[in-house]
Amino acid sequence: MEHERHSAFIQYPSQQEAFSFLEGVLADSKGLGLLHGPDVAGKSELIEQIAQKMRERAAVAVVDGTHLKPTAFLNAMLTQFGYELELSSVDELLNMINVFAVQQAQSRDAPVLVLEHFNHMLPSALGVLCKLAQLTVQKRFAIRIILVGDRYFRRVIDSPRMLPISIRLTGAFEMQPLTARESLIYLFARLKANGVRNPDSAISRDITESLHMATGGWPGNLDCIADAVLKKRNEFPVGTETFSELESNELFSTFEKVREEEHVPVLDDFVEPEPPQLIISHNGEVVQEASVAAMRTIIGRSDLSDIVIENQYISKQHAMLVQSEGSLFLVDLKSRNGSYVNSKKVSSQILRNNDIIALGDFRIKVVLPASFTMTSDFGLEEADTTKMMTIEDARRARKDEHLRRPAEEQKWKS
Repeated sequence: MEHERHSAFIQYPSQQEAFSFLEGVLADSKGLGLLHGPDVAGKSELIEQIAQKMRERAAVAVVDGTHLKPTAFLNAMLTQFGYELELSSVDELLNMINVFAVQQAQSRDAPVLVLEHFNHMLPSALGVLCKLAQLTVQKRFAIRIILVGDRYFRRVIDSPRMLPISIRLTGAFEMQPLTARESLIYLFARLKANGVRNPDSAISRDITESLHMATGGWPGNLDCIADAVLKKRNEFPVGTETFSELESNELFSTFEKVREEEHVPVLDDFVEPEPPQLIISHNGEVVQEASVAAMRTIIGRSDLSDIVIENQYISKQHAMLVQSEGSLFLVDLKSRNGSYVNSKKVSSQILRNNDIIALGDFRIKVVLPASFTMTSDFGLEEADTTKMMTIEDARRARKDEHLRRPAEEQKWKS
């Protein structure tokens, strides 16, 4: 019968130092630190402990950032903060997090984000992380952040686009392996936690002598050894064959598996890409060119529209362009004469490079940057628009903004 290993948090010196480091980071006014080391260094157990302690006085979200898209990243945060929203707009999600942080500031400490596998994040998610790092409440940073990775990745941290992170970084801590004596103590503690009353009698001396060399002193490797020993409970004491029976890929090698990647994408390479361009023509002549930088852009003949086209065949708010994670989406706003893409009438449509939108007797050529053309085939789906701000909400927001401007201008004049 196979023995099930009981999980137990067994601290070792480097973990204790790391715990103190993280407590200092979270108490600092900048509140941002980096913890790094191989996956077998016990970082997950350490994060679990610090998160458990912090939850006594603050909201905590522990998110694995590996290849998460921006909206999935922010939704994961909000879910752990107690919100099941599934919003599809980065701006709406950031606003919701800011609202939450304001609420927390009134009664509790600033929320904490623990972001695991930070160095495996998508560049677009890194951009969102920088926006999170800039949120403030009452002149203090709204979110305290712990970045966790298997390497420091200085090229990412020192990227100019990562300035919101680097200016808040209070320090970095690198997990260290155990010494030979610490490794033996750790292994004995692991075996004892799993019911082995006399751990020193469970393994022969030849194992204790080669233990540190075989494991490198990493607790994850020592856990593998403990598992192998526990499987042979009826054969104590076990000898060196325990090592030989372990598959070579079960034990982590610092030199083989932790290395600086030469082609890690950094934020500079991707952040703030060129926005989509619209070339608007009438009777074969270009009359206007516009960039689509906002998440939502309304086209119509009304002054409340973002792109105004004065023409009797175009409705006041005729159509809306929506950007989401590398895709551009056209939504007809129940216009009188309809919206067409490449001569086909549509209610909603994912746009591709060089598509021609027809509104009334105007033609709009869509020019997408490379970052959009790579993802437009599998970007936003029609059903996703139902999660976004409704058309009426968008119109109301434009109207409110239009009415607010004169009042603000009058306030400044007075």
